[in-house]
Amino acid sequence: MARPGTRRTNETGTNGTHPCIELRGARQNNLKGFDLDLPLNRLIVVTGPSGSGKSSLAFDTLYAEGQRRYVETFSPYTRQFLDRMDKPAVDRILGIPPAIAIEQANHVKTSRSTVGTLTEINDYLKLLFPRLAGAFCPECGRPVRPETPASIVAAALGALADRTWLVTFTVSAPPTADPGRFFEFLRQQGYLRIWLDGRIHRTDETPEVRRLPPSVRVIQDRIAVKDENRARVGEAVEQALRFGKDRMAFIDPENGEEHPYSTGWHCAHCDRDLRPPTPGLFSFNHPLGACPACRGFGRVIGIDLDRALPDKSLSIRAGLVKPFQSGQSAECQRDLLKAAAKRGVAVDVPFEKLPARDQQWVLFGDRGEVDATADELWAAGGWYGVKGYFDWLEARTYKMHVRVLLSRYRSYTKCASCNGGRFQPETLNYRVVGADGAPRRLPDLAGMPVERLEAFFRSLEAPGADPTTAMLHKEIIARLGYLVEVGLGYLSLDRSTRTLSGGEIERVNLTSCLGASLVNSLFVLDEPSVGLHPRDTDRLIRVMQRLRDKGNTLVVVEHEESVIRAADHLVDLGPGRGEAGGELVFAGPTDGIGGADGSLTGDYLSGRRAIAVPRERRSAKKFLKIKGAAQNNLKGINVRIPVGVFTCVTGVSGSGKSTLVHDVLHANLMRRRGEGADLEPGRCRGIEGDQHFDRVVMVDQSPLSRTPRSTPAVYTGVFEGIRGLFADLPDSRAQGLTPGSFSFNSGTGRCERCSGTGFEKVEMQFLSDLFVRCPECEGKRYRPHILRVKLEGRSIHDVLELTVSEAIPFLGRHAPALVGPLQTLVDVGLGYLRLGQPLNTLSGGESQRLKLVGHLAESTGERALLLFDEPTTGLHFDDVAQLLRVFERLVGQGQTLVVIEHNLEVIKCADHVIDLGPEAGEAGGAIVAEGTPEAVAEVDASHTGRYLKRILGGGRVADFVGGLARGTVPAREPVLGHGAMRVVGAREHNLKNLTLDIPRDEMVVVTGLSGSGKSTLAFDILFNEGQRRFLDSMSPYARQFVEQMEKPDVDLIEGLPPTVAIEQRITRGGGKSTVATVTEVYHFLRLLFAKLGVQHCPKCRVPVEKQGAASIARRVEALARKGRVRVLAPLVKARKGFHTDVARWAEQQGFETLLVDGMLVPASGFEKLERFKEHTIDVVVGELGPKRKGDALRMVTRALEIGKGTARLLDPANRFSVLST
Repeated sequence: MARPGTRRTNETGTNGTHPCIELRGARQNNLKGFDLDLPLNRLIVVTGPSGSGKSSLAFDTLYAEGQRRYVETFSPYTRQFLDRMDKPAVDRILGIPPAIAIEQANHVKTSRSTVGTLTEINDYLKLLFPRLAGAFCPECGRPVRPETPASIVAAALGALADRTWLVTFTVSAPPTADPGRFFEFLRQQGYLRIWLDGRIHRTDETPEVRRLPPSVRVIQDRIAVKDENRARVGEAVEQALRFGKDRMAFIDPENGEEHPYSTGWHCAHCDRDLRPPTPGLFSFNHPLGACPACRGFGRVIGIDLDRALPDKSLSIRAGLVKPFQSGQSAECQRDLLKAAAKRGVAVDVPFEKLPARDQQWVLFGDRGEVDATADELWAAGGWYGVKGYFDWLEARTYKMHVRVLLSRYRSYTKCASCNGGRFQPETLNYRVVGADGAPRRLPDLAGMPVERLEAFFRSLEAPGADPTTAMLHKEIIARLGYLVEVGLGYLSLDRSTRTLSGGEIERVNLTSCLGASLVNSLFVLDEPSVGLHPRDTDRLIRVMQRLRDKGNTLVVVEHEESVIRAADHLVDLGPGRGEAGGELVFAGPTDGIGGADGSLTGDYLSGRRAIAVPRERRSAKKFLKIKGAAQNNLKGINVRIPVGVFTCVTGVSGSGKSTLVHDVLHANLMRRRGEGADLEPGRCRGIEGDQHFDRVVMVDQSPLSRTPRSTPAVYTGVFEGIRGLFADLPDSRAQGLTPGSFSFNSGTGRCERCSGTGFEKVEMQFLSDLFVRCPECEGKRYRPHILRVKLEGRSIHDVLELTVSEAIPFLGRHAPALVGPLQTLVDVGLGYLRLGQPLNTLSGGESQRLKLVGHLAESTGERALLLFDEPTTGLHFDDVAQLLRVFERLVGQGQTLVVIEHNLEVIKCADHVIDLGPEAGEAGGAIVAEGTPEAVAEVDASHTGRYLKRILGGGRVADFVGGLARGTVPAREPVLGHGAMRVVGAREHNLKNLTLDIPRDEMVVVTGLSGSGKSTLAFDILFNEGQRRFLDSMSPYARQFVEQMEKPDVDLIEGLPPTVAIEQRITRGGGKSTVATVTEVYHFLRLLFAKLGVQHCPKCRVPVEKQGAASIARRVEALARKGRVRVLAPLVKARKGFHTDVARWAEQQGFETLLVDGMLVPASGFEKLERFKEHTIDVVVGELGPKRKGDALRMVTRALEIGKGTARLLDPANRFSVLST
């Protein structure tokens, strides 16, 4: 368990006196083979222009190697399920700790994942609730808890003392029971009295009742409840519970007052059973706890009438009901018009202006007045309503086209059964009572903002709690506190993970790592400040510093100035982007970056470069107005967005910016235009002014396609024009090539072996997959005859290898229309990208800008409303300056920009700012300030305004964000975890509440008598806990494949790094266990033979290799130069019959010759073969020779097609060879 980088070996990474990670010859992606020393236990920030190699260094090199080395200690079976990253291109890396990556990407798609499940707080809650929550009867509201005879006696002596009571229990009476016989039965059992009809009856007397009720109260004893009779009361209670099936009651014989008790989860007052509290009952992912209606999803899918009526400004005659406007459903439009005329409903008035009664009639028809089905109303000539139309369709979902039609009008709505809470009704019977005395159910807690929930649990008292309950309580408070510290206090635990932004998901994962309490680990973070308001940045920095102070190393890819200045060590890459980047410009303390030559970061941090404040602000005469926006936390606000200018929507994280722009503005506009069927519009009274726009475009944070088949040329649409250029060349027309022939994603022109990807994927099971260059096309994606077609001496592969800047003059000479999209790429700083570069190789900043270009190209020449969600994600200061120039050009063209942004450099350049807040969650959702940046800066209540005031006055963000600029960070106090592992209160197995400190970075021997607890301490506590904490920082999917021991019985373990166990195997292996299997050499040998071994024919010993049609054709052409070669396709192999049908088929296909049992036979006039003899028949697809030229590729392709992947070759020496793909 020695700390990486400080071992006493020759491989120690050291830099002076401080241990470090030694990186030598880094060449991953565009890195230029530099050497770098990174100090351990420091906060290291990696910065540089977008595309300069930051992610290649941080993730593809450091994280990949750090995780690979640790994961290699797991079994091969386990490793095949974990992330298998490529070994980085580097000469050597020394002293690297186990690594954990915290990225922005939100890969969660399931609706079952929430903030609570992701942070594992839900797991702690489902364990805490059975221990802490009280049960309440759903009918009478009384507390319910299982009693014991002792507790019942204690309660009676307290509340019922000094009075005479009947101790009773209930027995069931059969419906047809005779009272006399029933009384006789009770008397024989020794019971002489019962309580019936409010008085006592004796069983040894003639019954006064003719009929018995379903249950009869039998009197166990009549006793004065007082302390001296405690024993007798206890005995009577025990007997009553025994015969009453755990239920009994005290009854006052004078007035019939009753006090029931039960020893189970049962309300004795209402005779209502409750489900016992188990962890599964408090999990919506468990069958016991999930709502039966929605199965724990919180929402159900059904017909959404708003989708059927997307534009309520239309009248009935103008096409209000969308499905009635085409196809067979047009008959319903005629029915509606006829019924409306009969009822007197206006058909030329916009639907939204019709009386509410008429609107209801259109939707639900006459069924509100007549109890009839849609079919009955139709038959009677009545109006069945839009709802009735869909009900009629629902009854015919066995037809495919009906299911397709219904799918267009379905949407998810909140589950009416659980009201979106996800839990079944039995779960809601349990509540936790807070300090304010109000009982709260689990869905109530899950729906509270994390900030309030943390305060609730801190105030929650658990008197007499056992150690497990106290531990669960403490762990929940800690994890909620971490969420608050990283600025996510506005989230709730029931917030679906799939709705979180990249920055939010990264900070949620960061809290999981804090909860794992790891030390001596390498954490690699990707822009954790994304989506965070400058006010909250200092809290994020403190969280990262806390993680560092535990003894960890943090490598953070970041562009936020305050985070850069708070770093202990800064690495700046550049000087340019793409191939012009990848060099180490600066490495060292942040203070020295200002003097680094060629550093764009240094230029901006030192003030030599800056983004200037615009000299004047644009004003607008037209406005887009949103009235009464009330979705989520919005407070019914009215918003005016000026048309034709650059507007920034700002506010602290969680203030309602995304709700306003995404849910209210974008979704409503798209729904009004009949688009965006999958969008759920946010609530508002209305939107005015959308007639000013031809298009509405949303550029959000969703990632680009990560497939290698998509390239900048494909994404921007220029590839279609390039293919058209090549298809119009004379060589192409001569060969009959079309634009589709020049596509590497489909068609006949792409390489057959790699399907146009240029590489082949070799799956390596427990090792990372290999991607090797395709040997057929040598990575060029196309077949040889396609590459021979050239434009100005360049093949299509050569054109795709051009950078955008190089392609503009080349393509401008042939297709000027293609220059526009490419010039936009240059304008946003992506001129260095190659046209054919796969999109999955782009950095986050490059992807963000390329996505921007794709939308901008579509909006050219139109009045567009362009909505952006944090477009500066992944962008360096210089990239932001380029982005602002693009924004300036767009606004100059008359476009309207609405940008959600936290970057003050962007906000200060806006024409108009709408600041929401003042706080997050419930305390947000209002307009705090609006106007020019200067006007917002004067509003004291605006957090954004306070920062803008200083920025506009010439200040810098880092000068006033939390006072955490470098040089102001308080010195770290020595932490025990840096030098030792502390174990407190170890009680695992036979350990006697052991507390000890174990020094790290030293060789420690644990000794003692056999059975004294050595293995318990070393393996069951230290190893298990060290590995468990590391795995807790990985994905739940990966963890399920790793054997994890139970958490050891110990109060506290501090300063524990990830661990590796080298155990002595004391059990004998089975008959299949060998030295190779134990040492895992066998697994590598299997992989070696499977991937590199070459199959040989067992008869002729010829290698059996996969070939493509092109390589086979080249072999045929080579043999044809020596003599005549025949290409054959097998039709029949060793099969009996006349086979005249085979010859007839060959003749119809235009083939003249067959090879029958080794003899060449003409297809025409084919004579029957011997019926009971086996025959082998091939068709001669074509012949080639020195004097006989032909298209070998066409022949081979046709032969392989006929032979279903197999062909035969008859060479000049009359020898046969089998060819196969």
